[in-house]
Amino acid sequence: MFWALVPVKEVTESKRRLAGVLQPHEREGLALAMLRDVLTAVGEVKKFDGVLLVSRSQAVQAMAREFVSDIFMESAGSDQSRAVIEGNEYLIGRYDAKCSLALSGDVPRVTADDIRQLIEDHEHVSLVPNASGEGTNAVLTSPPNAINCQFGGASLARHIRSADVSGLHTRIVRNENIGHDIDDAHDLEKAIVDLKSSFTRDYLQSSGIAARLSDQIGNRRSAMSQTTSTVSQWT
Repeated sequence: MFWALVPVKEVTESKRRLAGVLQPHEREGLALAMLRDVLTAVGEVKKFDGVLLVSRSQAVQAMAREFVSDIFMESAGSDQSRAVIEGNEYLIGRYDAKCSLALSGDVPRVTADDIRQLIEDHEHVSLVPNASGEGTNAVLTSPPNAINCQFGGASLARHIRSADVSGLHTRIVRNENIGHDIDDAHDLEKAIVDLKSSFTRDYLQSSGIAARLSDQIGNRRSAMSQTTSTVSQWT
């Protein structure tokens, strides 16, 4: 049995690093839109026997129910690492899962082809780094609990060490779409500029966020241009 696992925190706590540019209801809307894009891509991959949502959020569960096979609520107060570990334990115990893909719910660029690329040639541990190359946005393991998931910060190195301790070879798969999440204002601005047709793009446009931030980007560029022009006059 091969399952996909998508962990999602309570939407009211989502994307706190975007608090400087988005209102709480906008962060919630963005989190749900990104999750819809991720679950849509996962659902197009026929390799999976099922999709498990790991979340205590009622709003997330209500939105995702049409996309997933099962919903598991992690222990109260769990972080992403604990949510994935408990989700994998649930998959093994209930479904006798032999392999699982833990995929972040905030990578709206992901496509079914990206996921198929990750699955191809997989053996025991396959990891997709985030854009910085330090974090981890996807963990594919056979069996599901092959390594000790330790997300946050420089998690890629920790995941590699965990695999080494277990004597398992780690395969690093660099995928631009899976690697680009939306965590901070820079990520959001980049998404507004180059994100292709998606639920996330539709939300950013319909909510007015795209127009508002595009104006801010334009104003910053104009100010920088004026500053450069002033400096050049004195050099």
